[in-house]
Amino acid sequence: MSTYILTSMFPNGFHAQAAEVFREKISKRNKFAFVASEFELLHEKTDKYFRFFLDMFESIGIHFEEAYAIDGRMNAEEAQRQVAEADVIWLSGGDTPTQFGYFQTYGLDKVLREHGGVIIGMSAGSINMAKTSICTLACGHYKQEIYHGLGCVDISVEPHFVRGNVSEELLTLSEEYTIYGLCDDGLIVCSGEPVEFYGEVYRLSHRTVERI
Repeated sequence: MSTYILTSMFPNGFHAQAAEVFREKISKRNKFAFVASEFELLHEKTDKYFRFFLDMFESIGIHFEEAYAIDGRMNAEEAQRQVAEADVIWLSGGDTPTQFGYFQTYGLDKVLREHGGVIIGMSAGSINMAKTSICTLACGHYKQEIYHGLGCVDISVEPHFVRGNVSEELLTLSEEYTIYGLCDDGLIVCSGEPVEFYGEVYRLSHRTVERI
C-alpha cells in the first residue's frame, strides 16, 4: 500500500515528531528520488536542495543506499524508470503548475499515481499530490489556478498556512472546496484510514477555520 506524506516546510530541520513519523513510515531505504519542480533550469539549485534534504534524513538516522535528483538532465524514459524504482520519492517545493507540467511532459504523472512506496510532498509537491490542486495568490502563486492533480490523495492543501492571516481568497474558495491549511512543521499522512495529522493543521470549509 502506498504511503503519502504531505508537508509544508521544516524551517529548523525535521523536529522530533516528524523524525519519528519518517522513521516509522520509511521501512525500505534502498533508493531515494528527489523530483525537482523546475526540470530544464536551475540545476544547481535543484542539487543544493537535493543534498539539503538528504542530509536532513541522514541527521535522523535514515540512510539511503542510492539517491538521485530527477530533472531534465535525464530523458523521460530514464526519469520514469528511476522514479518507479525508488522506495521513497520526494516531490520538491517550487512553482506548483510548472512542476505539474513537467510531471506530464516526462510521463511521471502516471508513474507517481501507480507507485506503491512512500511519496513525500513539500509545499508545491503536496499541492500537486491532490485530486484537486488549488494554487492560491495567498500561497505566493502568480495567479489562482485550480486543476486536476495527481490524485494520490483526496486532500487539497494550502502550505505555509498562518492561522492569524487567513485571506478572503481562501475563505471564498472554502465555500466550494475543503482545504487543509498546513502550517510549517505540520504533516498529513495518508496510508489508509484514518488520515493522520501531526502538528498545526486546519480545516477550512464553508468559511469556517477549525484546527484538527
